[in-house]
Amino acid sequence: MKETMGMSQNDISYLQQQLEADIKREENIITFTFQKEKIKLDDSTEISFITNINPTIKKEVSMMDDALSIHFTIPKTYSFLPPQLKQLDERERLFLTYKVVQQVNQHALSRIHLLVCPENIALDKGLNPYFLHHGVKESLPPYERDQEQLLKEVKATIISIVDSQYTFEQYVSYSQTLKLSTFAKKIVESSSYNELLEILEDRIQGLNEQKPLIMMVNKKSWKLNRYVLYGVTLLLIPSLIYCFYSLFSLQPKQESFISAQEMFLQNNYSEVVTELQPYDVNEMPKVTQYELALSYIINESLTENQKETVRNTITLQSDPQYYKYWILIGRGEAEEALDIARYMEDRDLILFGLLKHKELVKSDDELKREERQQLLADIEDEIKEYQREVEEELVEENNPDQPVSNSVQHESAPEEEKEMKNDEDNTETKVEQEDSSAEEKQDDPAIEQGSQ
Repeated sequence: MKETMGMSQNDISYLQQQLEADIKREENIITFTFQKEKIKLDDSTEISFITNINPTIKKEVSMMDDALSIHFTIPKTYSFLPPQLKQLDERERLFLTYKVVQQVNQHALSRIHLLVCPENIALDKGLNPYFLHHGVKESLPPYERDQEQLLKEVKATIISIVDSQYTFEQYVSYSQTLKLSTFAKKIVESSSYNELLEILEDRIQGLNEQKPLIMMVNKKSWKLNRYVLYGVTLLLIPSLIYCFYSLFSLQPKQESFISAQEMFLQNNYSEVVTELQPYDVNEMPKVTQYELALSYIINESLTENQKETVRNTITLQSDPQYYKYWILIGRGEAEEALDIARYMEDRDLILFGLLKHKELVKSDDELKREERQQLLADIEDEIKEYQREVEEELVEENNPDQPVSNSVQHESAPEEEKEMKNDEDNTETKVEQEDSSAEEKQDDPAIEQGSQ
């Protein structure tokens, strides 16, 4: 069943109005479509990290010529909040709103902005709320954090869930003029999230006191309630684990990625390298990999012309394998970088990786002398093999009848090979001169008579 959330001006929802987006829902998939001319986003990689937010909800970002679409797929066991409300009693609604306030109060990501309304919330079986769309600073609306508007949205969400006398849109726009219940008035008059939590706690406590201390139930109902409790507990355990993971791992990681991006924009490339040093390359979004790879290239011991040539080949549209190659080179993992270069069959990267690997083997004090010499010999043989291929290609491209110039060989060979080559050239020149002198002596009669 496909549902389009508002197309006319009268039917447009609050979420659609705030985002200026088209929102469609089909079974367990909801799609947000933004016109590119109405948003600040330039490249979809700017928001690639949103897939790490609430990872149980799958997100797919697709950029078209004139529109950006974000598809949210919730698990089969999840549900969207609006159609689920009718199945919740007052206690469950209070618990749900309490969790919503807690999540908003604990939100600390400076670049990620919340937009709170029932339409933007999905629930799991434990009634844990998950926000679907998040604003991203300078990329997706809402672009800035408006604390006053956010508090107003949270209040309207609480009242529309618990009280449900009016719609969310009416509460958020006309709460000061509507005829409200005592509970709704307390919510509207509150000035902080902590105060909202206290009001909800009092309401929950009141419900508890209204119930008798002992309730007689039949055995079937008791078993059912027990199984429900077990289910809720099992659902809460992954949520708690994720909360701890988010607090101690995911959140610091995202903050490091954002901080590294700011340093990159300020041309502090060494700081970018330092900030991202603790993280594996596969943990980083593509745009972060690009920034780190470029930072390593700029800090690499290359000539300015070489750096410029490499930088021209590394863009946001490049194969991410190139990013990984330069990151591994910069981190001193030349052997792993070589595997990538061989996979891509890029001879220039292979040669550069071999030279880097050779330097690392020379400086590795943990290797035994025989093992080091064997490794260096293997690396040297491979370098010569690739250099031979380069020379053969040069011969084919220029003139097959002319030998490859020694200068090309000298430029690509290591210093030790240069010296050996110079010695060989000098020896060959000396032999040629001696042969030439001998021939002249044989041809010149005067020289022959003098010798006699």
